[in-house]
Amino acid sequence: MSDLPAAGDSGWSDPDTLGAIPPVRTITYCGHCGESASKKSHVLCRQRLEQGPPQYCPTCRRRLTVNETGEGWVAQCKKHGETSGTITRA
Repeated sequence: MSDLPAAGDSGWSDPDTLGAIPPVRTITYCGHCGESASKKSHVLCRQRLEQGPPQYCPTCRRRLTVNETGEGWVAQCKKHGETSGTITRA
């Protein structure tokens, strides 16, 4: 017999989580300024992203390597790979 709790042991709880697994939160970042997407409205950032390529990875906030190609762009994140899009000229 082991002193460690089993998966179905209702008499054991973790003092850090009070017996529950904490929820996982996904954080995304603004592609223009790199700040948390939920911290402010980013209206101006969205307008700038329509006219040009992103500068930051929305998943990890790393600075992107960006190449503009004619009417589009190709951005490379060291961790998440390549993304591409088109540029809307005003």
